[in-house]
Amino acid sequence: MSILRRRTADDRRSGRDRRWTDTAACQGLNPDVYRYPDWSEQLIQFLTRYLFFSLGILFFNFTQNIEPVWFSRLELNIAFGLYFVINTLNFLHASRRPICPARYHFAMWVDIAITAISVLNDPYAIPPSLLVFIMVVLGNGMRYGMRLFGEAVIGCFGAVMLVFTLRYSNMGELFTPGMLFLNLFGGIILVYAYILMGRIEQSRRELEHNSRIDPLTGLMNRGALMELSDRLFQSLGGGSHRAVVMFADMDKFKQVNDTYGHGMGDQVLRKVAEIMRGSLRGTDLAARIGGDEFVLVLTDITLDEAELVATRIQEQIALYACDHQLPCSVTIALGEAPTHGRSLDAILDHVDRALYKCKRTRDCTGIMRAETLQA
Repeated sequence: MSILRRRTADDRRSGRDRRWTDTAACQGLNPDVYRYPDWSEQLIQFLTRYLFFSLGILFFNFTQNIEPVWFSRLELNIAFGLYFVINTLNFLHASRRPICPARYHFAMWVDIAITAISVLNDPYAIPPSLLVFIMVVLGNGMRYGMRLFGEAVIGCFGAVMLVFTLRYSNMGELFTPGMLFLNLFGGIILVYAYILMGRIEQSRRELEHNSRIDPLTGLMNRGALMELSDRLFQSLGGGSHRAVVMFADMDKFKQVNDTYGHGMGDQVLRKVAEIMRGSLRGTDLAARIGGDEFVLVLTDITLDEAELVATRIQEQIALYACDHQLPCSVTIALGEAPTHGRSLDAILDHVDRALYKCKRTRDCTGIMRAETLQA
């Protein structure tokens, strides 16, 4: 096992939790728009839906002296049956594809629809089923982010207005004071929850951003690189797209720290990160994965083109070192997907060996390609 693999092993996740995150990255989804809960969190939501479905069946079918207001009991049970079927189909889809914003929206509107039907048919003047709207808003908004939260608030308020317009126009009654205060109370709760959720979501994004960024250089850290690189390698598939992994390791960096202090060492690392960032395109990745080690993933590029990028990075670092009379330089090794592997882990194994060899080869220019795999 290579030195780099040993260093990054603790940052890698396995199993279903990692797959759902990688899928989100692969699909190019935006975490600023949605939250992407894993399957275990969505499972709780589906079980909650089944619970409320069961309570609805029991309430309208087994409570004495209860008759639906608008539907016959058969029509209402058909509506609940359709809800059960749709919820089950969504459940099966989510178990195979946890990340699906279209399903998030569809399932939420189905929740709003069955809740509206329940409230419409609830014979009580102040329907207890009205509280389910709050569950719909909180259950979807807090789970999937502010966009769905806002949509749920608007959808539920609209449904409430429609339901009570139908109820009271049919019954020839006006809103009672109790109903008015119940709606006001529920509205205040939802508005307050929306404001609170917005602040929580902002804090969550800041924490998530900070957890993915190396604070010294502003590049990604190892964990973020291992997650986001999957998007690139999964998109390669069996097509003609290629990607190059570049592993850069500073030379004599310890000497800089020992001679000039760690403050100067930090300044050098920030400058190296700036040079690397300036050499990349928007689709490329760059991360600091160790004290003086950096990994870059370049998309849709050949090894020859990547070597030109590596040479430019090496020259700029050398010029900076010369201007500041520093002894440091950089050694860079290159590997290509799918030639040297179809995952970042696999390619890094070969690139790590190339870097090791380059550092010990006197006539090496400081840039070396990984050896081609034997057929």
